[in-house]
Parts: sequence; C-alpha cells; structure tokens
Amino acid sequence: MNVTFTLGLVIGIELVAVAALLFLFGRPISRRWPRHAWLVSFGRIALAIIGLGLASATLFDTTPDSRLANPVPFTVTSVQAGRSLYVANCAACHGVDGRGGGPQAGTTAVRPPSLVSGHLNAHTDGDIYYWITNGLPGGMPVWGQTLTDTERWELVDYLRSINGSLPAAGTNGVDGSAADGGPGAAVLGLPLSFGIFGLGFMARARSGRPRRPFRRSHRRRRP
Repeated sequence: MNVTFTLGLVIGIELVAVAALLFLFGRPISRRWPRHAWLVSFGRIALAIIGLGLASATLFDTTPDSRLANPVPFTVTSVQAGRSLYVANCAACHGVDGRGGGPQAGTTAVRPPSLVSGHLNAHTDGDIYYWITNGLPGGMPVWGQTLTDTERWELVDYLRSINGSLPAAGTNGVDGSAADGGPGAAVLGLPLSFGIFGLGFMARARSGRPRRPFRRSHRRRRP
C-alpha cells in the first residue's frame, strides 16, 4: 500500500511513539514520583488514542487523488487568485472566514464544514483537489466542470494559506512554510521535542534513586 506522509499522519505516529515510551518507562517514573502516577497512566492512554486516531484518519480517509502533486507553485500570487475564486464561488456556503457560516449554509442536506478546523492539514493537496473537483454527496457541488484545473489548484493553495502555511513571496516559488520555518515546521517540531525531552526524563527516572518522602522533624521545644 502506498502511504502519503501528511502532517496528521506524522503527528499521529509521533504521539503513539511518546505513548509507547510512557508505557515502557511508566513504572520507574511512578515509583519515583508516586503523586504523579495517575498522570503517567492517563497520559499514555490519551496520547495513544489521539495518535492512533490521527494516523488512522489519514490512512483510511483518502481519495483516488491523494498522491497527486499540486502543479501550481504555492506563492502569494496563487493564494490571491485562489482567494478571489473562493469569495466568488465558495464563501456563500463556507463563509468569508471559512468557518461554514455562509448565507447559503442551510440550503444543502449536509451543512458546509469549517475549512479552518485543522482537518485539511491531515490531508494532501490531491485530496482537497479531488473534493473540489467531484463535490461531496449532499453538500458541496461538483466544480470540475465550472472551474479550470489551474483554478481548482489555486483554491487548494488558498485553503492551505488560511490553515497556517506560508506561501513564497515570488511568482515562481515553492511552499514557503518549510523554507521559512513556518507553522508547519513548528507543529512538526513540537511533538518531536516533547518526545526527546520525555525520553531523557524517563531515562533519568529509571536510573535515579527514588526520593524519600518528606518528613517533618519533631524537635522538642525548650521550656
């Protein structure tokens, strides 16, 4: 099976890895800090559930165009073109702010979802292009016969921009989110940093000696 490593899949794998470390080193941590044993137990279960949820949503919620690359460079120019197309064709249902509250939001069987909820970051450009092209049952209409291929890809670029990605400044650039250290890199780096810190913390807990419980000294007061 061909797997596309999207942001959601990578973060899901990282969270599962941190949960696995907590399962592996949870006992020594709990022995050293017994007051926080509940946090270890809760954390590893919560991280495992969230990580598996993100990973499985990315693996199984795919489209035939998941691996299709965006031929339109992700630039300020393409984002501006995509914004104009969005306002003219999509804002009536999805709202100008992309949160799904447009004036025609109640006219479809399925209410238009928010486009800035973070769900799109778990999918590839090809997935978004496929949904724009073919529509969604009971909701978004088919735009493959109304908008050109370039216009649909420009819409993809605009949707990426309102979800935190930074376009390049030029007209022939590439995605600037990775080159400029944008939000995408920061979101990826945070779980990695947490995992590295957790690993060092757990190793210290495993090799260190348990702390003795605090005892108050009972000194006799002088008469």
